[in-house]
Amino acid sequence: MADQVPYIRATDAQENARRLLDWREVVAIVVERAWLGLAVAVLVVLAFWYSAYRQTPYYRSMAMVMVEVQVPAQALGFQDFGAPNLRSIEYFNTHLKALHSRQMMEAALTKSGLDRHPHFLATIQDDTARAEAALRLVTISPIERSRLIEISAIHSDPEIAATLANALARSYIQQDLDNRMNASMQAVDWLRARSDEYRVRLEEGLLALQQYREQTESVSLEEDQNIVIAQLKSLNASLSAVQTDRIAAETAWQSLQDQLEADIPLTEIPQILEHAAVQTAYQRWSDQEREMESLRQRYRPGHPDYQAGLEQLENAKIQLDQASRRARDAIRSRYLDLVRREQNVREALRAQEQAAFDLDRKLVRYNELRRNVDADREVYEAVLARMKEASLAGTIPSEFIRVVEEARPARAPFRPNPQRALVRGGSLGIVLGFMAIFIVYYADHRFKRTEEVERALGVPVLGTLPLIHEKEFEHRGLIAHFKDNGEVAESFRTLRASLVMKSQRRDMQCLMVTSTHSGEGKSLVATNLAISMAQDGRKTLLVGGDLRRPSLHKLFKPEVNKGLVPALEGRQTWQDSTFKSAVPNLSILAAGTIPSRPAELLGQGHLQALLDEARDAYDQIILDAPPILGISDGLILMPYCDAILFVVRYGVTHSVSARYAMQKIEASGTRCIGAVMNGVNLRSMANYYYYRRYGDYTYARAGENDVSTRVKESAIR
Repeated sequence: MADQVPYIRATDAQENARRLLDWREVVAIVVERAWLGLAVAVLVVLAFWYSAYRQTPYYRSMAMVMVEVQVPAQALGFQDFGAPNLRSIEYFNTHLKALHSRQMMEAALTKSGLDRHPHFLATIQDDTARAEAALRLVTISPIERSRLIEISAIHSDPEIAATLANALARSYIQQDLDNRMNASMQAVDWLRARSDEYRVRLEEGLLALQQYREQTESVSLEEDQNIVIAQLKSLNASLSAVQTDRIAAETAWQSLQDQLEADIPLTEIPQILEHAAVQTAYQRWSDQEREMESLRQRYRPGHPDYQAGLEQLENAKIQLDQASRRARDAIRSRYLDLVRREQNVREALRAQEQAAFDLDRKLVRYNELRRNVDADREVYEAVLARMKEASLAGTIPSEFIRVVEEARPARAPFRPNPQRALVRGGSLGIVLGFMAIFIVYYADHRFKRTEEVERALGVPVLGTLPLIHEKEFEHRGLIAHFKDNGEVAESFRTLRASLVMKSQRRDMQCLMVTSTHSGEGKSLVATNLAISMAQDGRKTLLVGGDLRRPSLHKLFKPEVNKGLVPALEGRQTWQDSTFKSAVPNLSILAAGTIPSRPAELLGQGHLQALLDEARDAYDQIILDAPPILGISDGLILMPYCDAILFVVRYGVTHSVSARYAMQKIEASGTRCIGAVMNGVNLRSMANYYYYRRYGDYTYARAGENDVSTRVKESAIR
């Protein structure tokens, strides 16, 4: 027997990844149970419609008021004393809260006469309780990004709803106007008392100011302060100018001294040469020097003209030295003079500052008295003017809140709304319908999708086999032979190709086909898979390993007393029990007679030797094994095989049982190479596009298929 490869379960990460539903799977789930979702949606819509039908109709009327963003124009051109800050959001919200008050509703009901209306809350006698009940019928809400307030009232009578909304709006406007008129009258009395008080204070302040002027012997301290400040500014400017000149003179004198200490002649110092007298003397000396050069060329030293030139040159030099010394003395004198001027200006500035300080000390008390007088005068005049304005404003009505649109009786009820009820019921019905579909899907543990098999069992699905609609057992079991061009045959060829690609020749030479329970199509899969292998040119042996409910003898009609049981009991060799079928390359080893103890017969070890010999004689061995659960025969056969092909039935195999069976396969150590989904109904709309993604595989004409079917049926029989 080939090496056994243990089955390896998927990791938790892989299991979590497999639990994600593919969109095709979601569509198939929804289509498959669409009737359930539709039924739930219809029931919800009917429930909403019936609820709306039984409700009492209510009418809604709406009045709209506006809070002014600016004070309305007054006849006298001044603002009302009680006018608030209309742009304040707090002012706007205050009106909203006041409209919700119980007292406001009581006033509205009284003025509109609704408190005596026989059809408006007639069962409530108490005014407070009636107002609270009326408030529950009214909705007051602001309109975003505006100064509008919406007052809507509901009632079964449209006239009462309109009257209630208008009454609340008008009553609140009148109350606001009355409050502001009363506030204006109260303000006049308060302002009159304040004006008398500030008149007395103003007179006392003027008297104290005059007495202080007499004490300081100053007619006008403000003018004296202006003069002192002007003089201070002038002296500061003079001091700045003198300081600037002094610094420049000091710098020039210091530079001159440094050059004299360096033994630089006066006639070579630039500051000395800048003086006009020095420049004139230097020019005269230079001219005489040039004249002397000319005399030296013409005369000898003893010549009178030469001597006269020398004398003139000496005089020019003496004059230049004298001019240079005078320039030096002038620079020094200017520096000393500027120092004295700076001292004099500084002393004058200090004296003026002292005078300014004395004046400031006088002005401290003077300004205090003057400010008090000015403040009292301004307050007195403002109070007096405001009192007159308030007296006139109290007699002029002004509306800060006004009705923009009055409420009118509604023509149609707003509740119940059949269209809205149907829309809401339809929306909720769709949601609940989808929820019901997936609740039923997750509650149903039967396999219906290949992804479900892979998620639950952790093995790949190698093929999906369509539901065979043939009624005769023989036609169903040999359909891959009878209809070799149909979609069923192509499905088995696809399964065969998947098995060939799965491993090499010796890895699964002996393939065991089993399932969870009986009735899931394992014998059908084993038979048609063996036919498909034989059609591929492989020398195939189909072994009937189910000794309790054998089925191969019903399909191939073997001779009596031939089969696996006689071979295992030693009454004949397995070669003698094997016969060739009408399908080329396919040999059959049926189960034979049913033994009394199948499990003990399979476990004696003769089957191992039989399969080892069969491996040398055949390319492929397909073992039709009994189911895993319920009996132990399948567990006994697992170690004898190279690989296991697990069959699940669409809509029949339970995931819990299949997982338990897969655990037993894992424990055996024999590799499960994959699963097969059997019995998929492609005529169902939910499954057609989900499983059949490559179209119909029937390429031959129907007439040809019928002829080949009749020929092959006669060959089998």
